[in-house]
Amino acid sequence: MRIGELAAHLGVRTSALRVWESSGLLTPKRDPGTPGTGYRTFGPADVRDARMINMLRQGRYPLTQIQVILDGLRRTGSSDALRAAIAQRQAELTQRATAMLEGSSHLHRYVAGEEPSSAAGRS
Repeated sequence: MRIGELAAHLGVRTSALRVWESSGLLTPKRDPGTPGTGYRTFGPADVRDARMINMLRQGRYPLTQIQVILDGLRRTGSSDALRAAIAQRQAELTQRATAMLEGSSHLHRYVAGEEPSSAAGRS
C-alpha cells in the first residue's frame, strides 16, 4: 500500500504519515521497482502501527508516548504499555475534569455573589 492509499484508508493526510515516519513511529519500505522515486510502501505491520498511531493521536497522546507503546507491542507483543498509557491518560483526564469542575463551582459562587465557604465561617 502506498502513502496516499494508507492516508485515505485512515482518513488522515499524507503529511501526518510523513510526520509519523520522521518521528520514527513508522518505517515504511521504499519501492525498489520505481528507480529514482523510492515510493513508500506500507506492509500489514505498518498499517497496523499506523492505525494504532492514528487512534492514539485522536486521543491526544504525544508522539513520545506513542513510541513507547509501539516499542512494547513490537518487542513483546504485549499490550501492557498500551494499558499503562491508557490508565495514565484516564487519571490525567480525571484530574483535569475535577479541577475544571472545582473552578466552575468557584466561578458560579463568585458570579452569584456567594461568599466562599472558607470565609463564611469567619466573623
